[in-house]
Amino acid sequence: MRVRSSTPPASRPPVRAVRVDPGPSRLAQQAGITERGRSLKAVGGDTEEDTGVRTSADEPVDEPDTQTLLPDVSDDAKESSCGVSWQVLVAMVTASVVICYADRSNISTAILPMSEQYGWDKGQEGTILSAFFGGYLATQLLGGQLADKYGGRMVLTFGVSAWSLFTFLTPMAADAGISLLLLSRVAMGLGEGVAFPAIHSLIARAVPVERQSTAVGIVTAASYMGTALAFGVSPVIIDQLGWPWAFYIFGALACLWLPFWVPMRPPLDVRTKLAPSRSDPNMRESPSASLDSAESGVLQQLPQQAKHRQLARAAVDNELRRAESQNGNDSDTTAMLSSLETDTPTAAGRQNGAEVGLKALLKTKEVWAICIAQYTGSWGLYGLLNWLPTFFKEQYHIEIADLGSYTLLPYVVQGGVGAAAGVIADKLLERGWHVRSVRRTLQLIGMLGPAACLLISVSPITDNSASLASAWITIGLGLSAFTLGAVSVSHLDIAPKHAGAVFGAGNTAATTAGLLAVPVTGFILDQTGSWPLVFTVTAAHYVVGAAMYTLWVGSEPLPQDG
Repeated sequence: MRVRSSTPPASRPPVRAVRVDPGPSRLAQQAGITERGRSLKAVGGDTEEDTGVRTSADEPVDEPDTQTLLPDVSDDAKESSCGVSWQVLVAMVTASVVICYADRSNISTAILPMSEQYGWDKGQEGTILSAFFGGYLATQLLGGQLADKYGGRMVLTFGVSAWSLFTFLTPMAADAGISLLLLSRVAMGLGEGVAFPAIHSLIARAVPVERQSTAVGIVTAASYMGTALAFGVSPVIIDQLGWPWAFYIFGALACLWLPFWVPMRPPLDVRTKLAPSRSDPNMRESPSASLDSAESGVLQQLPQQAKHRQLARAAVDNELRRAESQNGNDSDTTAMLSSLETDTPTAAGRQNGAEVGLKALLKTKEVWAICIAQYTGSWGLYGLLNWLPTFFKEQYHIEIADLGSYTLLPYVVQGGVGAAAGVIADKLLERGWHVRSVRRTLQLIGMLGPAACLLISVSPITDNSASLASAWITIGLGLSAFTLGAVSVSHLDIAPKHAGAVFGAGNTAATTAGLLAVPVTGFILDQTGSWPLVFTVTAAHYVVGAAMYTLWVGSEPLPQDG
């Protein structure tokens, strides 16, 4: 919809097209305002503003000349002319996550026959299992920053190619000696480390804000499905073909995925219907004096929290100064730009002197809430992921060929609950729940529930039954998946512009937990042989994480996001 001033064309200078910062903000997505829609253009000597605001009754309007108004954006955005829908994008990255976790998880089962063949003790097993996290840790922040700057498509392509290659080479590295095997696992971790930051950067750019919790839930749930795939299929492969084939087969999965992914282009502009406003006592109407009634009706639903979101950015600053300097009587344009300018994060940052960027974000308690929750939650996730087959084999003397019956179901349930958790979060928001309330509720369920279930699984209640222990572990891991509607999307709440980098920071903390949890568990078992002690340490981590996240969780974009 366009808003045309009544001022005669001759009395006002044309407004030049401006370049805007890439990536629609969450608020702009909610209002249906896109980067091209925010551009100002001169048509036939008349100044027009294409606000990009759409309602269900609006007719399509002409878009600005893309060659004139093309912003300096990432590789993803520039190539969007061959793009796909965000739903297809989510489906493809979900498949990549399944491959990612299947490749990293198969060694948890393969380590048993490998240890017998090469004579490794528990300490060596722990070192081998944790070596992956050394490489994984190194590329978390780098992957997020590269994805935010250049786009996540090529970053993810590199990651999938690299980790799949080193998965395939694992048997050869093991034959060459433990040192080369450790290097191979580190290299595999380097490749997988960029995957999730790149994926979350893509989600922040391409998925409508009212569907981001759902998208994150589905994508992250795929990690559990990948683990389930590895735990279910690896024992059969090892029993029938030998342990090296577990790495050959899973390493080759990328050959099925890459031919579909490489030609794809993520979407640039996502026009969404306005999501129902999230209840907040500080809401007020956004200025809309120069808009017609349809546009005003949309913008008036936007909260004052928009001052921390990216409604107009630098385009507003530039056009405001130009309108004031070239024609002081241009009240329509100046009034609109002034009202928008006061709500831009750039202006807010200038007024309060806030530092902007990842370094500034890392100083906030909201980002630390993410990091602490990711660390404590991943202590249990990665500890169980790597030692669960060993637990059932040693504690209940389950044969390798039968391990899938006990280790598969927990991750299948976790994946199903995880996919639903994002939908539940979005539905609660649509019903008027405040963002912070949704995040806190789901996080408490997802951390205190597993803590209780893990303690029960090694208590006398199970009566030394492998099936009962597996059932309680299954319930616990299923409950843990509710965090996919909480901490797993918190970076999108507080830092949409730096979503990849902030996710990388949180995943760095999570990876640090894996780097420590796996060898520490091996050390505890070597020294005490006590699985109840291992599970108690994990439960304590869950409780601490739940408390800190509840205290510090954020719900709105921070000024430091810029």
